[in-house]
Amino acid sequence: MRRLHLILAMLVCVLFPGILPAQAELPPESASGASVELPQTPDSAPTSVAQAEKPRVRICRHAFYSSARRHPVTPREVSLREAVQSLGTDGHRFVRCELKDGSRFTGGIKSIQFAAFTISQGITGVRQINYSDLKEPPRPGAAVVAHFANGLKWTAVVAASIAVSPLVIPLLALIFTGVIND
Repeated sequence: MRRLHLILAMLVCVLFPGILPAQAELPPESASGASVELPQTPDSAPTSVAQAEKPRVRICRHAFYSSARRHPVTPREVSLREAVQSLGTDGHRFVRCELKDGSRFTGGIKSIQFAAFTISQGITGVRQINYSDLKEPPRPGAAVVAHFANGLKWTAVVAASIAVSPLVIPLLALIFTGVIND
């Protein structure tokens, strides 16, 4: 039982200093807008240099509240978010999204956030789309061409890996045995 207390005490001593930097000061050139300077009136001039240069303290806010303050969610965006949530997150079920600027995207929904969702494009591409940018709710679609193109890309990746492996495997063996130095 004493070992458990010792282990927990050591963990607290190691992890606690990592928590404290969240309360650190921001550099003076920071433009985060977290600190507010009070206006000076002519009769309330600072009496010393220490009063004139007060350090700016960073105010920690949760990401949800800061994003809601910047862009409030409208009822239309809530209905679009519910439509996206009804489709669910599935990288293999493709949806078609049309944006207000006329562009169209086809891909699988990777993740759904409060004010946006992430859609996959190709085998490595990802795009985040805000609900406010959507012209209409996303529609499920077959996307045969996109599936075929992704299949061709994965085939090329596998073929390249197979073609390179006879060169890489002996080279790695020589590096690990020490015959070839880094």
